[in-house]
Amino acid sequence: MSNGSNRPPGDSRSGRRSRAAVGAAAAATAANAMFVLSIQMLGLLTLLPSEFGAFSLQYLCFALASSISLSLICEPWLRTDVHDRVRSTWRDYSSVLVYLALGAGALTLVVSLFIPDLKIVAVSGSVAVAASTYRSGARYYLARDSKWSTILVSDLAGFLTILVVWFGLHAIPMPGLLMLSIAWTMGSVASAIMSPRPGVQGIGVVSRWVKAHMRHISPLLRDSALMDLGAIGTPFVVAPILGITGFGVYRAVSNVSAPVRLILDPLRPTLAGAPLSTHGSSRRVWTSLVLSIGFGLAAFLALEFVRVERLQLGSLTSVVAYALPTALFVSASFLGHYYFVIARTHAGGRTLLVGRIVQTICAIFFPIIGALLWGLSGAVWAYAIGTACSALAWFFLVLRAAVATRPPHRTSLTPRPVND
Repeated sequence: MSNGSNRPPGDSRSGRRSRAAVGAAAAATAANAMFVLSIQMLGLLTLLPSEFGAFSLQYLCFALASSISLSLICEPWLRTDVHDRVRSTWRDYSSVLVYLALGAGALTLVVSLFIPDLKIVAVSGSVAVAASTYRSGARYYLARDSKWSTILVSDLAGFLTILVVWFGLHAIPMPGLLMLSIAWTMGSVASAIMSPRPGVQGIGVVSRWVKAHMRHISPLLRDSALMDLGAIGTPFVVAPILGITGFGVYRAVSNVSAPVRLILDPLRPTLAGAPLSTHGSSRRVWTSLVLSIGFGLAAFLALEFVRVERLQLGSLTSVVAYALPTALFVSASFLGHYYFVIARTHAGGRTLLVGRIVQTICAIFFPIIGALLWGLSGAVWAYAIGTACSALAWFFLVLRAAVATRPPHRTSLTPRPVND
């Protein structure tokens, strides 16, 4: 008979370290959610739909930069580490990241100067996008190395700065959009400062990086280009169809799913780093399905609560009329995003292309046709249904790939080798 006292001391210490690592990762994930959610939720709950629509256009610039960062820097770096057993240095990684962040800021400035509603926040929004791009890329690197304490400090610095600045600016009369933009800028800069310092090299490091990682960049960038056509290009097409106020409501529906993305995005290196076969287990599949339904139900109940209590919560109040499609969208967002993250690391180029083509068709044609034929209501419902279709596509593509990696199951009928 054995008991706990017979366990080797090393096992006990290893268990404590493992629990501490899990706790640190959970704390960092929560801090990241608070940081990113704070700016999105403040906009959703305090801005009018017209203001929120304008803010969303700048935030889409950050979304584009983040997508390029994942395809050009973060995930190629991870894939070379996982598949090729070669890891690029932080100096090279951070140098390319800095140039991308500067380019993202410049793009945001140009876009903002051409849109009248954004001129007042052109400079602040550009700095926010640049700092956020660097901060998110640095966070990915740290998460892969499980440096959760550094991540936690950076995320908390950004979150607390946003709250302090936003509440402090209430003493100064100014438009809500400008107040939110300044808070976003200061919080992003604070978080970036608390991230590891970059080892900036000459611009030539970009071409060297692309050459060294081209085998992985090529399928990822192709995949991202298709994704960005739907996720970022479509809103810019829908905006003039719906008008800035209607577009604000349309984007508010998308932002209700922000907690879902914020739970999954910080865990991308961990989820993607796990063997593909683990994602095909019955337990993992059922867990993902139950969680997706749970998130959708939570969103529906929250919107129903706002309706019953007649709460006035900025742009969120306008979403109440679309509670059912919003719930469907939230559920589909979790399921699709979860399996898309896995596919980005483990799936082959053809699987990625098939999944992305399906998602791009759903993301582009569904909302645009819905907006043209039935206005705001049609755009919201089409957006939700299209997201559900693309989520199912990623779900089945990943499961198919996971099943293919399993070793053949031996049965009593399986021929056995005969020993001479």
